[in-house]
Order: sequence, then structure tokens, then C-alpha cells
Amino acid sequence: MIMMIMMIVNNKNITCLFRMTKSNGDIKRELADALKDLSSEAVDLYLGRSVPVISQGPDPLTFLRNFVAQNRPVLVRGGVSHWPALDKWDPEYLVQRLGDSEVTVTVTPDGLADSAVGEMFMMPEERGMKMEDFIKRLNDPRPNEVYYIQKQNSNLTNEFTEVFNDVDREISWASEAFGKKPDAINFWMGDGRAVTSSKRSWKHLLVLIM
Repeated sequence: MIMMIMMIVNNKNITCLFRMTKSNGDIKRELADALKDLSSEAVDLYLGRSVPVISQGPDPLTFLRNFVAQNRPVLVRGGVSHWPALDKWDPEYLVQRLGDSEVTVTVTPDGLADSAVGEMFMMPEERGMKMEDFIKRLNDPRPNEVYYIQKQNSNLTNEFTEVFNDVDREISWASEAFGKKPDAINFWMGDGRAVTSSKRSWKHLLVLIM
């Protein structure tokens, strides 16, 4: 028996064949080696070994042609420098605007609410909590209790309406390149123990506010 895995990379079909006469351990090692070779070849052929950095938002055509079409990440420094959130958002401001509002918070012993646990993703415990209480938890961390706001259901538009005007509804050059506005706008907040797995999606835009 032969196991076949077909992958589509940069619109090219890559087919790997593995003979099932080998043990499961051998098959896993062979598969891991094949994927490692594939990753290395992709880097050498078109991805590159560093992430490009640009100092302002690109025009939609450049973004689509140089990054989206090539499945390449890009770091845009200062791309949202006009957002009021950059100057306003700190714990005191969030408590002032959202203190009594109930937000959805995940609680885990290890901070892996939005990250794989071993080889699996597991649903974390979720609690409804006042924003002021959440901020207090972050300022007074306890062992085996990691609090993290990371609900991915456009929570910024649903649970954080009081501060939604501090950001734009879209990133215009990206919306034009993708041909649509965002389906969801999510808000993450946690301490240094909270972990989010790296993701690969050609339609994900991550904005970091520090």
C-alpha cells in the first residue's frame, strides 16, 4: 500500500509517496524529512530568509504583487501611526473606558490559551470578567493562573465598543488588495506568559500596539 500526500505550494502541486511497508516510526521520520526539504526549498526559491521591512503602508498593487501573491510576510513599521490607540491605550485608560464592562477572558495554568498543547489545540476555560478585574489580575500574576483576552469572534467590535473609535475599521490598502473589508477584528491582551501560536494566512493582518 502507498500513502500519498499532495500539497499545493505557490500554486504548484507537490506529491509525496510513502510505502506503507515501513513502520509508523519510519513513515513519520520520512514525512518529517520530506517536509523539512520542502520548507528549505521554498525558502531558497522564493520566500527568502528574512522578513522585508517597510516604513509605510504600501499601495494596494505593490502589496498584492510583492507579498500576497508570493505568500510572503512583510513588516510595516508605523503603518497605523495615526491611530489614537497608540497614545491612549494603557491600563489606566482601558479601566477608565471599560472598567465595568464584562469581557471574555481565558484562564489556563500555562498561558497556552491560543497555542497548541503538544500536538493538539485545546479549548481553554473562559470566564466573563470585568475589565478592571482583568487588569488587576495582570498586575498581580499568580502561579498556574494566566489570564488572556484572545477570543477570536471579532471581540473588538463586540466587547470593546467603548474604545473601538481609537482604531480604524479597516486598513485601506489591504482591503483594496484583498477585495473586501475585514471579516473580524480581534483584540488580544495578556502578560508575558500568554502565548499565541504563529499562524500562516494570506489574509491575516497583525497590529502590535506597545
